[in-house]
Amino acid sequence: MSTQPDPSPVFPNDVQLKSPDGASARISPYGAHVLSWIRPNGDECMFLSPQAEFRLGAAIRGGAPIIFPQFSGMGDLPKHGFARTLPWEVARTDADSAVFWLSENETTRLWPHRFLAEYTARIGGNRLEMTLSVTNIDISPFMFTAALHTYLRVNDVLQASVTGLRGLVYQDSANGGKESHEESDRVVFPGEVDRIYFQTPPLIQLIDENRTLSVSAEGFPDTVVWNPGAEKCAKLADMEPDGYLRFVCVEAAAIASPIVLVPGETWRGSQILSA
Repeated sequence: MSTQPDPSPVFPNDVQLKSPDGASARISPYGAHVLSWIRPNGDECMFLSPQAEFRLGAAIRGGAPIIFPQFSGMGDLPKHGFARTLPWEVARTDADSAVFWLSENETTRLWPHRFLAEYTARIGGNRLEMTLSVTNIDISPFMFTAALHTYLRVNDVLQASVTGLRGLVYQDSANGGKESHEESDRVVFPGEVDRIYFQTPPLIQLIDENRTLSVSAEGFPDTVVWNPGAEKCAKLADMEPDGYLRFVCVEAAAIASPIVLVPGETWRGSQILSA
């Protein structure tokens, strides 16, 4: 397992975190996007494509994009909403944490609601906690879907598996959206896997050759598991043809039942990674 992040462009205003125990993270205010999370032993846990695009209007391929206020194409907005392709305000930073804000602006008004989104990333030891909160500051209720589209580095996706999902209903987006039941103890990746698991348990695990990563969520009832496989990866301009071999996306999500907020109400969801 590589212990260093992939070479990638660094925005001049990236927020750098370093905890007293040696853990570190790098976060771009563009999308409040976690680009890197390195454990105290030097193990990089995030995948970032060497061909990721770092330009306004483009989503960064890898790390942990924030999906809000729409998951995928499930609505009238551009795919995955606007949060991942807008600059967020850096509200405050400490050695081991950073807080970012996004509120209604000229670009977000294609979604006609007034809101305040807050995102917090916190590191320490072998743990990364990412928390998204959304407050309705409008005069009417609104609804949204959301996810933390986390790309987790693996040594070889063909040897990796995700556990803790057996018995759950999932929507198979790689098979026309067909609903199925997960019958296996381990989700493996012989080809494209693109599934939305509903009402997932609070803890699942990504097992790799050299590491077991626990993925827990609070406030997010669903989980997306995704890897494009060889054929689809080869068609992605911001990915190396064999890039699919080096990551699995395990995404805390709220998709099946959109979050509804009345004026003044706040929703909060977290994804906690620990190795």
